[in-house]
Amino acid sequence: MFSKLVNFWVNKAVTETLMKSPKFHEFAAKTHRNVSKMSENAPSLTEATNRAQIFAKAFRETLIKESENMAKRK
Repeated sequence: MFSKLVNFWVNKAVTETLMKSPKFHEFAAKTHRNVSKMSENAPSLTEATNRAQIFAKAFRETLIKESENMAKRK
């Protein structure tokens, strides 16, 4: 019980200190800008899925061709 109270007051003090800190706000804003920029440049989920499907199809076809070539060599 005592540890919960101490934990609560420590968390409250840390949170209030961070809320008053201009450096923390700069850090949060910079992080937000960077994450937003990265998500704008990232391919969409459907595009990534299409790329993965194309790769899987090409990989499967290559495996089939190579196994047929190996069977012919024997």
